[in-house]
Amino acid sequence: MWRILYFLPYVTVTVASAAVWRTIFDPLRGVVNIALSGLGIAQESLPQWIFEPTGVNVLIGRWLGIEVPAWAGGPSLALVVIILYNIWVYVGYNTVIYLAGLGSVPSEMYEAARIDGASRWELLRHITIPLVSPTTYFLVMMGVLGTFRAFNHVYVITAGQTLGFPRGTTMTSSILIFKQFWEGHRFGYASALAFILTGVMLSLTWIQNRVSEGRVFYG
Repeated sequence: MWRILYFLPYVTVTVASAAVWRTIFDPLRGVVNIALSGLGIAQESLPQWIFEPTGVNVLIGRWLGIEVPAWAGGPSLALVVIILYNIWVYVGYNTVIYLAGLGSVPSEMYEAARIDGASRWELLRHITIPLVSPTTYFLVMMGVLGTFRAFNHVYVITAGQTLGFPRGTTMTSSILIFKQFWEGHRFGYASALAFILTGVMLSLTWIQNRVSEGRVFYG
């Protein structure tokens, strides 16, 4: 039952869940700002979230009474909202995959190590981590490649706008290609960007494969 609940955000239609997420963080009618208002925060002090033009570090500095320069403004709140969405979606997915990986570790290996006097740290270091390394490698690779391919949820949450401080922190490579192709009608330029993105992803995959050699244990 718990695995189903963990996995549910991942299997939910991305457009639908992102639209709900956008509604939750709506500056005027969103649940988050309504809750903050209930805590006594003045309306004019409420964050604008995806429409907030000020960087997160600047906002935190104002709250602490510290002046933060513009160049150290940090990510936008729009990007923070997208990051929170990704955490909500993928933490459950990664948890279920890791549970499956942990379930495949033979219990006999733990029993033999305990008989030899291994501590919990030694069990984790010499048995658990090596035997779930294929799972770790898979999740890291999918996470890196998924970052470059991020489109649907970002586009829905930002309503297709280029938001963020100082400019366009929510602009992913896929959205840039989309905008150049459909909105800018720069078909050749968009195609070139797509080829470059493909090359970058292939290069990263090759690098990850090289780095993982000797570090991933397949039994």
